[in-house]
Amino acid sequence: MSGTPPASRDAARGYDREIGRLKSDAVEMGHWALAMVHDGWTAFQRSDLKLAQAVLDRDTRLSKYEEDIEHETISFLLLRKPAGGDLRTAVGLLKATTYLDRIGRLGFDIARITTPEVRSDLPELRDHLQNMDILAESQVALVLDALEHDKIEVARSLFDRDDEIDRMHRETNRIAVRQLLFDPLSGQRTSNEILIARHFERIADNACRIAEKVIYGLTGQRPSEYLPRHPYLPYVLEPPPGDGGRGEGGSPPMPPDRSA
Repeated sequence: MSGTPPASRDAARGYDREIGRLKSDAVEMGHWALAMVHDGWTAFQRSDLKLAQAVLDRDTRLSKYEEDIEHETISFLLLRKPAGGDLRTAVGLLKATTYLDRIGRLGFDIARITTPEVRSDLPELRDHLQNMDILAESQVALVLDALEHDKIEVARSLFDRDDEIDRMHRETNRIAVRQLLFDPLSGQRTSNEILIARHFERIADNACRIAEKVIYGLTGQRPSEYLPRHPYLPYVLEPPPGDGGRGEGGSPPMPPDRSA
């Protein structure tokens, strides 16, 4: 027989239901934001101004999601005065909705630069952007799954995947700059593609910030406790793969040759 008084058990079940409802609302908002990213990129790829406008029209609902969840979460904190994991989860949800709003807004921004122009005839650049979109969208889908079902390991997996999208972002920029040098007339379209690559990188970053809140809510751990820090260099000074962290003769490596 449990030693927990019935009133305490009822309160705990009440907390669970309310936390569950807040999570469910945040996940619903996340899927709305993710759809804005997916359709924003589709509109840009297809030069589909009608679809782009439909994405822009969803921004009002995105903001309403954030306002409603913020109101419900603050009410929960004030009225229920949770502690421990419930408190961490509720506070984390407040931050998570901010990151979800940013993700949706990045989809909005992609839709907003859609033009009726035919897409650039550079398969390599298009393929890199498509791969960035797939990885960024999968990051958001994974973190929503981790948030909804308390999957710590899924949340932790996002950080290694984020390194890959950072690498793809740098490579996409190199391809786009090369395109601008060889075909200055493609300037507007290629500049937009550089911007979209940055948006995908930011979408993945925001997914990682949500993952941090999921882990904090479940374990109380901060990123400094499970993510090792390492020194950074300007990208142009990073050694090529297999160089052991040094350029030739111990000097910084030369910038990559973009004329090839």
